[in-house]
Amino acid sequence: MPDFSSLLRKPAGEAKKPQALPPGDYTGVIKSFELGDQNKNKTPYVRFHLGLNGWPESIPDEDKLSDGKAIDLNKRQLRRDYFFTEDALWRLDELLHSIGIDAKGRTYEECLPDALNAQVLVEVQQYMNQQNNEIGNQVGKLIGQS
Repeated sequence: MPDFSSLLRKPAGEAKKPQALPPGDYTGVIKSFELGDQNKNKTPYVRFHLGLNGWPESIPDEDKLSDGKAIDLNKRQLRRDYFFTEDALWRLDELLHSIGIDAKGRTYEECLPDALNAQVLVEVQQYMNQQNNEIGNQVGKLIGQS
């Protein structure tokens, strides 16, 4: 079991929120997935947890810094949800096809584990939180990287 003692001794209430990443198409990987229905309408979905591997070429070096230090993309946690509704399943099918999964004759239950470790292009977008006017990140399009 990890030793949490040094983390637990840090002063509470002083953690700094990471700066939002600049928008762009980042190289990444599907790290894991989970099934859920925790949204307000209880619509079932699959959530893909994503890791970022590299910066878009269009991002200038100065935008890769936060407080003078290099932003570590490996520590950024992004996700993309796909809903299990008749009107939305085509988006999941599009993703599975783009990462090279042959879904013909298979169920989603059989296909989803095959998405793990797939190399993807992650469209990182910025949005403004309406409650606190802070800029955050969300994932737009997610496609396989050939």
